[in-house]
Amino acid sequence: MDGPCAYGRWVTSQRLDALLAEVDGVRSGEDIECVHRMRVASRRLRSVLRLFGECFKGKRGKRWRKAVRKVTATLGEARDLDVQLELLEALSREWKEAVDLEPVIATLRRRRDALQPGIAALMDEISGGGAVQELRAELKGAEWDGDASALRPYAFAHASVAVEELMAHSHSVPVYEDWQGHHELRIAGKRLRYVLEAFRDAYPDRLEGELRTLKALQDVVGELHDCDVWLQGLPAMREEVPQASLAFDRLQETFEARRRILHGELVETWGALVQERFFSRMLEGLKGHRSGEGAPVVLALLSDVHGNSAALRAVLKDARERGATAFLNAGDTIGLPRPGEAVRTLDAPEGLSVLGNVDRAVLRSKGGRGTGDRQLEMAAALLGQREWEWLSSLPEELRLDVRGRTLLIVHASPGQEEERLLPSTPEARLREVVEGAGADIIVTGHTHVPMVRACGGALFVNPGSVGRPRDGAEASYALLELPAMRAELHRVAYDAEGVAGELRSMGFKDLPEAIVHGMDPMGTLGSWAEGLHGDRAHAEQVRALALLLFDQTCELHCLSPRDRQLLEMAALVHDVGLRDGTEGHQRRALDIVLKADIPVNADDRLMLACVARYHGRRPPRASDRGFRDLKGKDCERVRKLSALLALADGLDRGHAALVNWIEVSVGKEEVLLRIKGKGELGAEREWGLRKAVQFERAFGRKVRIDG
Repeated sequence: MDGPCAYGRWVTSQRLDALLAEVDGVRSGEDIECVHRMRVASRRLRSVLRLFGECFKGKRGKRWRKAVRKVTATLGEARDLDVQLELLEALSREWKEAVDLEPVIATLRRRRDALQPGIAALMDEISGGGAVQELRAELKGAEWDGDASALRPYAFAHASVAVEELMAHSHSVPVYEDWQGHHELRIAGKRLRYVLEAFRDAYPDRLEGELRTLKALQDVVGELHDCDVWLQGLPAMREEVPQASLAFDRLQETFEARRRILHGELVETWGALVQERFFSRMLEGLKGHRSGEGAPVVLALLSDVHGNSAALRAVLKDARERGATAFLNAGDTIGLPRPGEAVRTLDAPEGLSVLGNVDRAVLRSKGGRGTGDRQLEMAAALLGQREWEWLSSLPEELRLDVRGRTLLIVHASPGQEEERLLPSTPEARLREVVEGAGADIIVTGHTHVPMVRACGGALFVNPGSVGRPRDGAEASYALLELPAMRAELHRVAYDAEGVAGELRSMGFKDLPEAIVHGMDPMGTLGSWAEGLHGDRAHAEQVRALALLLFDQTCELHCLSPRDRQLLEMAALVHDVGLRDGTEGHQRRALDIVLKADIPVNADDRLMLACVARYHGRRPPRASDRGFRDLKGKDCERVRKLSALLALADGLDRGHAALVNWIEVSVGKEEVLLRIKGKGELGAEREWGLRKAVQFERAFGRKVRIDG
């Protein structure tokens, strides 16, 4: 990292100088362009701090990034108001006496003036000391006199991730109403530009054309975003300045018309870029300019073996045949039928492993005793001294530098033992993870759900489960190529029936079927519920929709991973009362769950029973049987979880599993659900809105459903 770090410090010092050059102008507030230039400079500075994160790691690096992020956030509202005021003053001159914009201008001017003291105070803070000056001192004398072309592999890797992140939002381009998607496209486009700008010196005379093209795209989505800010803010402004209703009518009309034009330009511009293979050709050009850094490194990424040594052997054989020279294991090695053999296979010079939550539970319980899990107790009993020593030596996480890229390997999520990072995890949460991780590639497991996802300048890879995949008998793993940062998921067949036979001989019934047909941790609970209501497909659909809602509304409910699991359980059992008919089935669900012999501990049983009961329109009441027995914050947990469950149940009104995806946008007053699926979704939308009553009461936001 010496070369990249030396270059990174030099580039960072340039970006910091550009930011500090605007301090006096921003403090005075006389020239709005100073605010604009400083905000852009702060974004460029944040970009290089992220690009060269390995050079600025630790508490100091985190402090510097936080300080720069504060500058960007503080100036954001001010810049929006500056742009709005500039436009209004131009429109006022154009419209003259026809429309009086002065009340609106005066209101926005007061709002902008109110921000200036805080901005000036921040400028004083930056000038007087603190983290920004600390960074300045750290970078004093930073120079670069090396060969920038040596950085081309590093640049290519970052550009590849940035392009992948940008292309992930391409589906939003033709959808006129997808304001959030267009905004995310804009942000991703900026990140790509900043990456290319940071490595301009590595490609003399090579990137100017690409940067101009990206700037043209950015201009279109930037103007589109400005229109969206106006259109989203107009209702509140109408209430604030009621005497300017005519002006707001005209502004609404103007921005709606302008947005239609700009969206057409976006579709045309993006279509031309795709047709011309602009992004592919750009990456091919960057790749073609790489210096001779040798052959790529190919790593096999594994997770969640769970004692299935047959699947592990098949995966490692397949990976070696595809060119892998080493493997990284994201944990949960322990399980049945052959935990010792799995450990011995992974205890190899070419491999590294971390602890998983199951591994940790076995270690904490001193051999599996007291876990209450028969599988773990049997697995622990099959481990020899060598295997115990290996398991005890595993770290919670691994951080590696490979070919100029920083890899972080954890089981669940950095710093979180149980968090599930899924394809449905909100982008905002992934960006938080990236910010704290300081890594280019984050390898996780735990969910048994394969995932390759670019976000926040980093690449998330979950290889899925080797030993217990959720979706069938074939083992799952991933191959990672460095420095290109390309990850591919692979599936490998093995003798799953043979493993199932071993498990049957050990006295297990459900587990062998799960190995053959797909591992579902809720399988026992789902099978029990199916025996009562007979509609497993509906229960699984509600389960999937409820988890999508949970994962995308974290900022509203602030619930824990354990609550997520309770919601999943409740979705599977919510209709058990139907065994005795539809009348009163919701109340009967409470009694059935409380009395049933199901794998739920005593602390969770009452919670589960209550959530399952309230899957209709009526919210819980303090006097309700069962609900009144809850203690403290559990009442609020039930209100929130049942609100999510009821909404999910409404979205499968016809029990036909028509809705296959939900995109949630959380606003200050409204939560928008965009539903996607098969056929006509009118009934699902109607019943979703009917059952949104609980959600609206629990979270204080109106629900709107589009699709």
